[in-house]
Amino acid sequence: MQIDNLDKQILGILKKDSRCPFVDIAERIGVSEGTVRSRVHKMSSEGVIKGFTIRTGSRNAKALVEVRIDVNADTSEVAGRMLAFPEVKEVFEVTGDQDIILIVDADSTQRLNEILDTIRRHDSILNTYTHFILKEHFGSA
Repeated sequence: MQIDNLDKQILGILKKDSRCPFVDIAERIGVSEGTVRSRVHKMSSEGVIKGFTIRTGSRNAKALVEVRIDVNADTSEVAGRMLAFPEVKEVFEVTGDQDIILIVDADSTQRLNEILDTIRRHDSILNTYTHFILKEHFGSA
């Protein structure tokens, strides 16, 4: 699906507030509520929008974890295994010195450490680098 400027505006608003009513979005960008509804439905059905979520202020340990794997390992298979942890919110296969980047959101530093210890024991993992996230900033599409 090709994303046009109108879709980008809708996505920008939804990224900031996924519960924003379609009628409010329509008013802000100058289109009908039906246009917003059909665009959101289309983006959802075609995988541009993968879900709607909420963020709470109750997290205690959020980190970006860089993972380097063995050259003979299947990167997609290892990435998939990382999603077995409910605290692993996002997994990216990347280029550069690392192979995979994880976004981990745990309820405590102790739980984050347990997850990291388990990940490091995986046969294909050579090393990890953990960066605690101190502050988040969200932008529009």
